[in-house]
Amino acid sequence: MRDERFDVFSALLLRLYRASAETSLESYQDTALGIIKPLLPFDGAMWGTATFLDGVGIDIHTIHLHQQSPDMIVEYEAVKHLDTSAALVTGEPQVTKGFHSPSWFDGGARWDDYREWQRRHGHENVFITAATDQHSGATQWFSLFRADIDQHCRSEEVGWLTQLSPHLMQGLSHNRARYLDSVSLLPGDASLEAAIADARGVVHYATPGCEEMLRAEFGRTGQGGRLPSALMEWMRARPEPFVGRTFAAMHRVRKDLLFIRLRALCAADRLPPRQREAAELMAQGLTHKQVAQRLGRAPATVRNQMQEVYRKLGVQSVAALAQALNQARG
Repeated sequence: MRDERFDVFSALLLRLYRASAETSLESYQDTALGIIKPLLPFDGAMWGTATFLDGVGIDIHTIHLHQQSPDMIVEYEAVKHLDTSAALVTGEPQVTKGFHSPSWFDGGARWDDYREWQRRHGHENVFITAATDQHSGATQWFSLFRADIDQHCRSEEVGWLTQLSPHLMQGLSHNRARYLDSVSLLPGDASLEAAIADARGVVHYATPGCEEMLRAEFGRTGQGGRLPSALMEWMRARPEPFVGRTFAAMHRVRKDLLFIRLRALCAADRLPPRQREAAELMAQGLTHKQVAQRLGRAPATVRNQMQEVYRKLGVQSVAALAQALNQARG
């Protein structure tokens, strides 16, 4: 006789993976949490990545709130050093817990501020599940909150969440990678490498050749599982493509994440800015005179610049020029 719970669980997993393939980057987490809610009732949730700092508490890298006020995170900063539950799940490859807040934080007045924060935001019973990347030290976790003080987390429910959580997290990874595949950041063929990283530079996803390209450009890249600090500094400060010694990279920011495409350098990447802007206009079909008027230069200057551009790119026609520039255009 078939186990009905197996059928329910299988159907739920299918819905999760369908959602990862069909929903937007912004809506996947809410959709996924809504799918598991009939099996694991809860009133609110948060889903994010963080690292744990001794004596300080968690340092949040990304956060998604589900039916929770943004004030909850703002207020958490003042009490996070009291959050001993965070230590339950950091540093372990995979762990899931459920606890009754009044029982867990019952050490007297020292917990008053933290308990008041929990009561205010409906965290009387909490499920928390997390996976820590042993390479980067970053933890992906989500917490489910119950406001009813008597709606305890049953061991059976902890077991369900233990089985479900890897699928929710993998679904999130698939959803982000699908978005990355749909974004044309740099023209080129399928050999482009790609990565997704958070605001601290922790890599959440990378194609196989990405690390090799980063090592070729930056040498040892520092702590494992993180983007080189020099690349992070560029992307925080500048929207234009990064052009290094060995590769060019374009990035987009969406939902607090960096979506990055990398490719090997081409000849057009090395054109000086004045030559590049003249070449771009010529590739659009303008004449030397029209380019000169547009840029406020003498026609002879533009002609000399374009002779140098043609030499550097190894092209002899406007069509070939346009093709060479397209390889370097973000």
